[in-house]
Amino acid sequence: LLTLAIIFASIGVCLVFAFFLYIVISTGKFDPNALATQDKTIIYDSKGTVIANLGMERRESIKYEDLPQVLIDAIIATEDSRFFQHNGVDAPRFLKASLGQMAGHSYAGGASTLTMQVVKNNLTETKQTITRKFKDIYLSVFFMEKKYTKEEILEFYVNAPYLGGSSYGVEMACQTYFGKSGKVSND
Repeated sequence: LLTLAIIFASIGVCLVFAFFLYIVISTGKFDPNALATQDKTIIYDSKGTVIANLGMERRESIKYEDLPQVLIDAIIATEDSRFFQHNGVDAPRFLKASLGQMAGHSYAGGASTLTMQVVKNNLTETKQTITRKFKDIYLSVFFMEKKYTKEEILEFYVNAPYLGGSSYGVEMACQTYFGKSGKVSND
């Protein structure tokens, strides 16, 4: 009986190892260029007046230090409350969501951290699969969190998404919907 248990445990360890090896091999090379966003091109006349905005996407990037603290707090509170404490994956939240999903509770969530969301939106596909989730974890822990600061990751997060009204990123969305910059004013 003990021999049988050891055999099954060995097979289980080999399968887990094979799965993680598959994730590493199939993920491909980390491409930091895929994280880059293209801001709109602004053309000015000789007096400094804007005469044209060019580009496929209406986007104006915003730096972390220019983000209002209330926006940072709101994103962290709603998306990833332990963002500044974890290394790209929130293990307790991931375990809780995984157990909830296995129990059939669709409201258990996907447990994606902000880092994992940046990876999903820029480096892997958005189709929800178990292998994609582990690819997100792999890229988040071993590449994103090693190469970029938390502040840079948050910049990727706020500057990339389409937010309606032909606006990409929070800065352009603020200009579109509220008619003013989302940047913290130094007044």
